[in-house]
Amino acid sequence: MALFPIYDFFIINGKIKSVSEFIPSENNGGVYEVLRVVNGTPLFLEDHFLRLLKSSQIAGKNVNYSELEIRNFLNLLIQKNKVKNENLLISFKTNLKIFFIAHNYPLVEMYTEGVECGILHAERENPNAKVFQTSVRKKANEMILGKGLYEVILVDNQGRITEGSRSNLFFVKGNQIITSPGNNVLLGITRQKTIQLAQELGFAFLEKEVFLDELSIFESVFITGTSPKILPVNKIGNVAFNPQNEILQMLISRFNQLIESYINKFSG
Repeated sequence: MALFPIYDFFIINGKIKSVSEFIPSENNGGVYEVLRVVNGTPLFLEDHFLRLLKSSQIAGKNVNYSELEIRNFLNLLIQKNKVKNENLLISFKTNLKIFFIAHNYPLVEMYTEGVECGILHAERENPNAKVFQTSVRKKANEMILGKGLYEVILVDNQGRITEGSRSNLFFVKGNQIITSPGNNVLLGITRQKTIQLAQELGFAFLEKEVFLDELSIFESVFITGTSPKILPVNKIGNVAFNPQNEILQMLISRFNQLIESYINKFSG
């Protein structure tokens, strides 16, 4: 599955190039990170860089660039393209490529009304590594487009809900927040920040397996990710949830505050 840059410039192995020189390639098996740029600042870059290194180790790749070098590449690309708010892809298979990609940010009303998700029986290989896996992505895209969904939820062969096709998943019951164990899912950066915020706010947090036939016991469900941030789910399959849950809306507010603080820190 080849990805293409948007805007005028991209970076390959540290060098800025015109998109007219971009050569698409098959990415399956390569490692990658998607960062959100807000007001010209790449969010949580240090966390994304550490995960890139971990993914590369699991996948048997060797990314020979430092965090500072990557940060400089990103800042250069942001300046050259004169872009303030977009998603950036860092990918590595045999070459380091960095470029802006198309995104699917939720509409404002989705943060209060929630989004609908489908169910896909599929599993990732090496879930802790952010590696391009064409077959799962293709099936997910077909279901999302075919049924008008925002996301699809992955369910393994034992009926366990693991994560979204491009997001992590959280469940709310009473004052308890539950998510799948870290060894079963991609350790998303937004997931990590959400857990941190939940603990700071004093909510009971638990990592445990959740099965598909248990969905109806939860009051609210939300997904987390680079593009959606913290986004309420109003329906999975035939099961409906409350997108206005107080705990959920409090987390959304605190996460937006965290983003604002991060931008102020680096823009200053």
